[in-house]
Amino acid sequence: MIQLNEIGIEHIFSFKTKESNALEYLSAKEIAVCDEKRELFFSMLISAMANSTGGTIFIGIHAIRKIPKNIEPITNEKAVEWLTHICNTSISPIIPNLNIQKIFVSPSNYIIGIHVPNSSKAPHMCIDKRFYKRTNLTQTVLEEYEIRDLYTKSKRSEIELYSIMNTNGIPMLSGGKFQYINFYPRFLIKNTGTTVERFFKVEIWVPSQINNPNFDSLQNHFSRFEDGHSVFSITHKTPFFQNEIATVAEANFIVDSHNFDAFEHGEITIKLFFSNGIETKIFRCKELLLYKKKQLELSDFAHAQTVIETPVQPEQPRLFM
Repeated sequence: MIQLNEIGIEHIFSFKTKESNALEYLSAKEIAVCDEKRELFFSMLISAMANSTGGTIFIGIHAIRKIPKNIEPITNEKAVEWLTHICNTSISPIIPNLNIQKIFVSPSNYIIGIHVPNSSKAPHMCIDKRFYKRTNLTQTVLEEYEIRDLYTKSKRSEIELYSIMNTNGIPMLSGGKFQYINFYPRFLIKNTGTTVERFFKVEIWVPSQINNPNFDSLQNHFSRFEDGHSVFSITHKTPFFQNEIATVAEANFIVDSHNFDAFEHGEITIKLFFSNGIETKIFRCKELLLYKKKQLELSDFAHAQTVIETPVQPEQPRLFM
């Protein structure tokens, strides 16, 4: 999920993130006038995202060929209040956990970010009494069987990665530079559905070169080595109640000059297996694990002996001899 703040905006421009069914860029002129036509448009777009997989909308970003090109600050002073009113009165039922934020791009100028969740209350009806979904970067009317399927969704469990906490590093300094940095992230999940989940499993994939194999809290759940990753599997066998938040595991990752390449290009993958399906989240190590809210660079480190000995991974069986 893209963050609704300055960091999120910087990322979409840096990585030239293209529009998709879960990401929409809108020019500031789309909300310059708050009339019935705009009311229908926004209620269609927001309800369609909620009826699909959810997504993020940025108003005030001009895109060319689906790629963000420049900022267009909002000129309508009542835009956020009007959008909030539309979401509360023109979409039924109200979308839970919808988030509308002003994102300041200068002391006096801002754009608008809207996070639309994959709603457990779907289907949501637009002001024109129709139900929509996102497909091919537009809004299309749901088929009757799709509406019926969404009504049964409220009876299913939904588990999602709620947060990764403690992502700021604790450094060991040497000559004014980092000898190494310890990270102790905690992985939290939440039952966002309306039913109790009886059984689920979480897999955490971590680049083996940054994982501390002596940190028992996570290492006790070690499952296997795969594709340069240490894979940990945590099974939960007790009831997981509605809106309950649980800590899955705490880890210890160590970064120094010798494993920095694995840190810079590596990814941490979280897989949730539960009765309603599988959810996967992928995070770049360098973007997730920060020091004083800034990304680390190799030049920040002193060259010293490696802190973690990379575990020897067993040779994979060959299919053909």
